Amino acid sequence: MRNHQASESVSIAASSGLASWLREVNVSLAFSTYRANRLLLLGTDATDKPQLKLNERLFDRPMGLFVNGESLWMAARCQLWRLDNLLAPGQLHEGGDRLYVPAASFTTGEVNAHEIVLGADDQPIFVNTAFSCLATVAPRCSFAPTWAPPFITQFAGDDRCHLNGLALKDGLPTWATAFCSSGDPSSWRAQRSAGGVVIHIPSGELAATGLAMPHSPRWHDGKLWLLNSGTGELGWIEDGQFRALCNLPGFVRGLAFAAGCAVVGLSKLRSPEFTGLPLEERLNAARNPGGCCGLRVIDLASGEIVHSLDLPDPIDELFDVAVLPGVRQPRALGLQGEEIDCLVKIPDQPELLHVRPMAPSGKPHQGPTLRPFGLPQPSTPTPPAESHNDTPTSPGTPIRYQRVFHLTPANLAPYAELTFPSLAAGSTAITRIKGELLGLSAMASGVMVGLAIAERQADGSAQLLSLKVDVRWRRRGIGTGLLQRLMVFLAKEGIAPLTLRYKASPDLRTCFEPILTRLGWSQPRTDFVLLEGRSHQLAAIDWADRFPIATPYRLLPWHQLSEMQVNQARALGAPTELQPPVDQRELEPAISLALLHHDAPVGWVLAHRTGAGSVRYSSLFVATNHRGRARALSLLAEGFRRQNAAAIPTARAAIDRRNAAMLRLLKRHLGVHLIAIGHSRRCQSPPIKSLQATPNTSGSTER
Repeated sequence: MRNHQASESVSIAASSGLASWLREVNVSLAFSTYRANRLLLLGTDATDKPQLKLNERLFDRPMGLFVNGESLWMAARCQLWRLDNLLAPGQLHEGGDRLYVPAASFTTGEVNAHEIVLGADDQPIFVNTAFSCLATVAPRCSFAPTWAPPFITQFAGDDRCHLNGLALKDGLPTWATAFCSSGDPSSWRAQRSAGGVVIHIPSGELAATGLAMPHSPRWHDGKLWLLNSGTGELGWIEDGQFRALCNLPGFVRGLAFAAGCAVVGLSKLRSPEFTGLPLEERLNAARNPGGCCGLRVIDLASGEIVHSLDLPDPIDELFDVAVLPGVRQPRALGLQGEEIDCLVKIPDQPELLHVRPMAPSGKPHQGPTLRPFGLPQPSTPTPPAESHNDTPTSPGTPIRYQRVFHLTPANLAPYAELTFPSLAAGSTAITRIKGELLGLSAMASGVMVGLAIAERQADGSAQLLSLKVDVRWRRRGIGTGLLQRLMVFLAKEGIAPLTLRYKASPDLRTCFEPILTRLGWSQPRTDFVLLEGRSHQLAAIDWADRFPIATPYRLLPWHQLSEMQVNQARALGAPTELQPPVDQRELEPAISLALLHHDAPVGWVLAHRTGAGSVRYSSLFVATNHRGRARALSLLAEGFRRQNAAAIPTARAAIDRRNAAMLRLLKRHLGVHLIAIGHSRRCQSPPIKSLQATPNTSGSTER
């Protein structure tokens, strides 16, 4: 049985006994989500029948958590934060018995800090993932490295092994987890399924190998526990081997212990880094594609899940979990709102004071409103009226080319103006991204004036998603320089070839295709015919009336098929690109239909929603021995009618140039009812050895 309870803004679904368990063992929980930019605190109210209370606060990309007495440490995008409890024993604030307030921060720069602990001297030690080391804070520098794996030979911000987890033993850093044991830049990306390692910090030796994206090592009760995230398992290391205690329904990350139980964080498989893992196969087999996001409490004696909590969108990922002992209902002040400015605590005075000045002191601030440092960027940032206004554009201004690290669909917003085709939040292109993003920028006087972005594919190749140069910086060879350096960088990473697919237009033929020719790309060729129509016009086509579906045939909404019928459909021999998707939730239920013959599926029309007012028809198929009486036309026409009834105005589709049957259908029947027919062109980069130059991509400069 699950209870649905609400926090200040997040609805949660928890097992019925979770609140009572927290009360019985006298703990509460803190957990972080960097994709949703939240620190979450879970406790209970003070009633006899405890109810869960969830408090959330916005921070910029919070990750690792560490509890030290009355303080909670947190690693974030550019800072290490220390939040201090301001409440005395027995004191309450809005029902909470702890009030964590940002008290200090250390600016590290965007080094992709993961886990954080305090050393024996109470100094913070954090996993500096970008520079593949452990580090601490020190005067006159962003960070001071304290240790690196023996296979890391230099400190460079290119995430060589994805060092991520840190375990203390007797207060000393003793074990670390990484995704591989190589010092080559980003080499871990090709070793996610079995390249993970545990490193014994004092000796530098590998304590365990063959892991799948390991996280969250913890020394507890005489064992080194960790999460084998790529398999979704909780377990421990024994004699150099990982011993699994249990399987969990998600990408596991974040581990803490309380009262003979482990508390484990779960994330959904939505990040490109999570694809192609053993966990993905297990979740698909269990008909739970994507998995769950939330917490699971596991009995360490039996491996059974005893309590659970699930979180709703937009939260689809958790990074770390911490237990707050002796705390019933924790709360925190964030960096926005009035309380962070007005609530103060004075030594030896238990009450919290509110300072509310009647008028600003000194000259009122006349500048633009500033975003509080440490808060995430707004989801739709407003660009200044004159962007890059102070950037010199003289021909002699040097251009610096450099990598853009840790690029994801979630953090592309600040770069959206320099993407073409647009990768702005909510765009169709950004919703299609499935793989890892690799970016290269062109900088002039510290300002980005050009950007190239590629997406890594599952087969080891990459696709160019976007290339754009600021209009005032064009015709200087920057676009050519970006693309050439991106090709070199990808080749050095073992990613080849780089392919490009784009919608043909006169402008692209004039401006872009000459760049491809100069760099030796293959001749662009048409691979898809692109179709667009309006549902009210398509719904008026009379195919369904002229060629009605008659007994023993009938139509059924796709989502009403049984599992056996879906398996029958997949066995009909449709081409791979027309097969029904594994994740049925991606289909538009109002339009997707199955064609049945005596209750056995023999065909289908499937559509995916691509926006509030548009769908993409992704598959139309009828088995060969059932194609008489224009059944494919009738099936498609019924889809058009249902789309119009659902008030979805725009329909789009793409026909593979090799699909002769669909091209005939387009020419003979469908083309006259469409508003646009275009072409998608495709080409690919040459082998890197044929390039005349191999420029440096780590930060090369030219005039």
